Amino acid sequence: MPVNQSTAPTSFSIKLITAFVLVLTLVMFVGAVNEPRLLWAGLALISIDVFCFLHAPIAYEIRNKQLTVITRINKKSFAPIIKCSSIEKDKPSFGIRLWGNGGLFAGTGIFWNKQYGLFRAYVTTGKRPYLILIETLKHKVIITPENPKQFLTYIDSLNKS
Repeated sequence: MPVNQSTAPTSFSIKLITAFVLVLTLVMFVGAVNEPRLLWAGLALISIDVFCFLHAPIAYEIRNKQLTVITRINKKSFAPIIKCSSIEKDKPSFGIRLWGNGGLFAGTGIFWNKQYGLFRAYVTTGKRPYLILIETLKHKVIITPENPKQFLTYIDSLNKS
């Protein structure tokens, strides 16, 4: 039986970044009344806003040793799952964002740090109890499901069978 969960509640920091960028977008459009060149900045920001909104994770699914990250516009699958662990106690150390979104609607993208090497993140919070590291043959993925213990239990049962 597959496990399908929504993302963890959005953290205050992601809400704050999102609010700041949305207000900045609005300011660009309002400012374009007096300075038409600001219209281009507003259009660029709104396209970034829409892109990030559509690609933010909204749910995660595990079915047959495969993780699927579900966004508003598509799905990204990672398989086969070989290991799953909570990273509540050892939150990822400082890393480098190679590509991605650092807090507009979510934290998504490709990152690197000494602890995990190259990994992908699809998170809605940085709160430690929600952070789950899923390892496949090709990828490491950090997610934040609303009920991480259920994810861990389900994957443990898959690995035992």
